[in-house]
Amino acid sequence: MADSTETRKDRRASARAERAERERAEAARARQRRRIWQLGGAVLVAVVVVVAIIVATSGGGSGKPKLQAGENVPGQRVAATLFAGVPQSGITLGRADAPYTMIEFADLQCPFCKQYTDEAEPSVIDQFVRSGRLRIEFRNLTIIGTDSIRAAQMAEAAGLQNRLWNYADLFYANQGTENTGYVTDAFLRRIGSGVPGLDVARAMSDRSAASVQRRLADATALATRYGVSATPTFVLGRSGGTLRALNLTALDANTVTAAIGQIVK
Repeated sequence: MADSTETRKDRRASARAERAERERAEAARARQRRRIWQLGGAVLVAVVVVVAIIVATSGGGSGKPKLQAGENVPGQRVAATLFAGVPQSGITLGRADAPYTMIEFADLQCPFCKQYTDEAEPSVIDQFVRSGRLRIEFRNLTIIGTDSIRAAQMAEAAGLQNRLWNYADLFYANQGTENTGYVTDAFLRRIGSGVPGLDVARAMSDRSAASVQRRLADATALATRYGVSATPTFVLGRSGGTLRALNLTALDANTVTAAIGQIVK
C-alpha cells in the first residue's frame, strides 16, 4: 500500500512539474512575441527608426484564400500581374540605376508584413518602381521561428532564379498561422508552382546552397547594423548614400506612398 501511495504521489508531482514547464514555455513565447512586435520604449540608433505597426490581427492570414479562375495557387494571377515587366535581380526589384533605394526588412511569417504587402506594396510598385525612380531590396529575416527559416530559404532560392519577389508575394497571399509547422516541403512546392518561370525542383535543391545561407546571414547582419528589432522595417534614401528610416504611422497605401513621396522625387 505504501508503495502504491508513493507511486501516486510521484505521478502527481510529475504532472505538476510538466504543467509548470508548459506554462513557463508559453510565457517565454509570449514574451518573445512582445519583443518582436512591440517597440514601446526601445532605444533606436540615430539614423533609423524601427517601424512596427501594432494592429488587431491574428497570428497569420485570416481565413483561407480562395482560388480564382485560372489559378493553381490562390493569388498567383495578382502576383504575376503585379511584377510583370518589372526587373528583378536576386533580392532586388526595379532598375539597377534607380536614383533611390529602399530596403525592406521582413519575415515571411509576419502578419504585419503581409498587411503591407496586401495593402501598400502594389501602389509602391506602380507609383515608384515602374517609373524607374525606386529600387527595393528584400532582406529576409527569420525572427519568428522555424517556419520563418524554411520560408526564407525557399524565397532566397527562388531569388537565385530572379523570382524572389513573386515567391514572397504569393507566400504572403497564402500565409498561415505562425509557428504551426505549416511551412512543409509540400507547401513550399505548391507556392512555387504558382510562380511563372520558376524551376521548383531546382529551388528546392538550392535551399541549402552556400549563396542562400550567405544572403540570409547578410540580411541579419544588415538588420543589426540598422538596429532593426521588428518587422516590417523600411530604410530609404539616395542609391549609394545614407539610408534613413521611413517613418510610418500605418501600413495602408496612402500612408506609405505619401511617406515615400516626400523623399523620392
